[in-house]
Amino acid sequence: MANLTERFVIGRIGKPRGLKGELRVFPLTDEIERFENLKYCYLEDQRENILTELQIVECRVVHDQVSIRFKNYDTRELAEKLKNQFISVARSDAIDLTADEYFVADLIGCEVHDQSYGYLGKIFQIQKSSAHDVTIVRKPGEKDLLYPNLRSVVEQIDLDNRRVNVILPSGLYEIYR
Repeated sequence: MANLTERFVIGRIGKPRGLKGELRVFPLTDEIERFENLKYCYLEDQRENILTELQIVECRVVHDQVSIRFKNYDTRELAEKLKNQFISVARSDAIDLTADEYFVADLIGCEVHDQSYGYLGKIFQIQKSSAHDVTIVRKPGEKDLLYPNLRSVVEQIDLDNRRVNVILPSGLYEIYR
């Protein structure tokens, strides 16, 4: 099996709410409800360094808002120190995926190949949009190439070999390259 991501960032910590250490969390996951069953998580900095493991003592999810309280961070002042850090979970605590779903973190760095144009580059980023996700492919010396993450475009994903096969829509390659 390919060397896959060990942890997944699922949220960014925002400002404290109230005086008892409650924090706003900006979800970075499609499954916002996953926060409700979480008992432990990792605190990471912007460079993906684990700072500590945290125990969650309270979590509320209302619409698209998450509020969380951690053990030993029971004042506004203590909670303020966590602002702008990231919450991650181990792969073993990740949500279950169906057979045709993948974690974005596992796709980053995969080579992308088109049946007509050959090697296009490596997946640099996957952006969310209201209609569908958009994959950004980067190749040194070339303009970034973007394609929609649709079943009609993505032919095969092979994480073991870190390869994604696509069939680009007519004219898309010419726009970027």
